[in-house]
Amino acid sequence: MPSIHPTAIVDHRAELADDVQVGPFCIIEANVSIGAGTVLHSHSVIAGPLAVGAGCKIGPSAYVGLDPQHLEFLTRPDKPLTWAVIGNDVIIREGASIHRATRPGLENATRVGNRCMLMGSAHVAHDCKVADGVIMANAALLGGHTTVGEKAFIGGGCTIHQFCRIGRLAMVGGNQSVGHDVPPFAAVLYNGIKGYNAIGCKRAGMSRQTIHSIRAAWQLFHTLRTLPAVIDAMKGISPMSDEVREIIDFMSTTKRGIQPSVKFLNYLNMKGADLI
Repeated sequence: MPSIHPTAIVDHRAELADDVQVGPFCIIEANVSIGAGTVLHSHSVIAGPLAVGAGCKIGPSAYVGLDPQHLEFLTRPDKPLTWAVIGNDVIIREGASIHRATRPGLENATRVGNRCMLMGSAHVAHDCKVADGVIMANAALLGGHTTVGEKAFIGGGCTIHQFCRIGRLAMVGGNQSVGHDVPPFAAVLYNGIKGYNAIGCKRAGMSRQTIHSIRAAWQLFHTLRTLPAVIDAMKGISPMSDEVREIIDFMSTTKRGIQPSVKFLNYLNMKGADLI
């Protein structure tokens, strides 16, 4: 039987696994299911429709499954039942928030994968898709419809514009403003792509040859000025690796464009200084 603090309010229509722990002053609304071993710390608010996996740690004062902050949705007289889905072993710390999707159906749910960590005051907006193993540091903010690839790291105070994609094992440094797609394995600093995520690639167990091919791909990105030229040049990297193909595929399917090279931004800043 779940352990529910006397001050918590739990709707009788919520489904809690037998060993779920609900702390003081938590609120759990209807249409919520919570998996085995999950712990809700004090003052957390859990709304639905929402499915939370097993072994999660939520709160204190976390907000999961609330209505999306979307004016068209909020002003509809007949708000559809929309979903959020949280995987297993997810840590959602104090003040962090995850909002449901704007479109009905489980297939359209806002999703946070397994083993993710949302540090204090991080935010996952409506319709986002966050893959397994993603870490969002304090006050990292994802705009609506953002997609984040597996084991990406989003630094503290980052703002990711709606509809952007962050690739697998990418790293976005603290306080960065990202308005374009960030390809896999990239490292963003000074609001541009500085190079590749060296530490993340090593920790992922990539071979030296694979890392060399990724490094070569980013050297081409810093050297060539147009995206088609970059993609064509990357296709000539030898030996070709699956990781470089992943970068090429990502760049070839971008709709928002790719976050610019730091070298290009530095060049623009220098030219601007010359004009003053």
